[in-house]
Parts: sequence; C-alpha cells; structure tokens
Amino acid sequence: MKLSAQELLYHQSKVAYYRDEQSYKHLFLYFHPVLFRFSFNILGDKSISEEIVSDTMLKIWEMGNKLSQIQHLKLFLITTVKNACFTYLSSKKYQQSLSDSIDNEEFSSNAANPEQLYIYSEVNQRVNTVIASLPMKCQMVFRLIKEEGLSYKEVSKVLEISQNTIETHMRIALRKIRMDLQHFLK
Repeated sequence: MKLSAQELLYHQSKVAYYRDEQSYKHLFLYFHPVLFRFSFNILGDKSISEEIVSDTMLKIWEMGNKLSQIQHLKLFLITTVKNACFTYLSSKKYQQSLSDSIDNEEFSSNAANPEQLYIYSEVNQRVNTVIASLPMKCQMVFRLIKEEGLSYKEVSKVLEISQNTIETHMRIALRKIRMDLQHFLK
C-alpha cells in the first residue's frame, strides 16, 4: 500500500482528532511491513516482532490528540519499535545476532532461467551472510538505509548517532560486502 505524505498526514489527523478506524487501518497497513521487518531484523523472532509492532501501532491509537503533534510519524514509529526491541532484549538478557532476513525478491519463472536464479540465490546468500556478520549498529544503519529507504539524517535521529557515524557504518558495510563479493566472483 502506497500513501503520499499528504495522505499520511490526513490519516494521522483523522485518527488523532476523530479516532477514525478506517484511517487507522490505512496507517496500520502502511507501516506494519516496515516495522515488522525492522523488528524482526533485530530480534529474529516472528512472534515477538509481531507483538512489538502491534503494541506500537496500538499506542498511536491510544495517543488521541497527541498523535497530531508528531511531525514524522515513520521516524516516531521506527524509534518506538527500536526501543521496544532493545527493552525486550535487555529484559530477557537475550543476545542474538540479527537474523538473515533481507526480503528475497522472487523471480518469476518467465523472468529468469535456472542459472540466473541460482546465481542470484548464491549472491544474495553471501550478501546476507556478510550483513549478518556486521556489528549490530552497522547492520541497523545498513538495513534502515538500504532496505527501508530512510535518509542518513532520518537514521541519525532514529539511532541517536551523528551523521558522520552513519556514513562510517555504511562505508564499513559496503566495503565488507564488496570485498566478500570480489572473492566470491573470482
């Protein structure tokens, strides 16, 4: 589901002022996939990720008029999910590397031959392995920028680190991916 910035603000206002269920449904369907992927990348557990995302979305329903004061709803939601994930991890004293969950784009059988599918699968698996081996902050920066399409400035706000640090994490991630793929493709 695609919504423009104006449509998002419209639905946000309708939920804030009128508790409009249809607008809430639009917001839920729009943000759920992004928030779930983000949470799952941190936790590696589908059921806990689903619970955290549902709780987060419920919070925006319960905010009432305060919801209208949020200028960047996507950043607010990602930050809320991030904090909930870290709270979960620290409360359970649970340490786990981020899960290998870059969405694999499915090729239709008409679009690629078996050799292309195999090569895509191998390269994608190698990239996922490299990303999973990165330090947690570096992984989060890479995933937020490359998978979720956030800007460096937005990631800086979400993770509460400087843009220079964001750039450093991206350079590290891209260098490691490039180095690994060079060895793989030789």
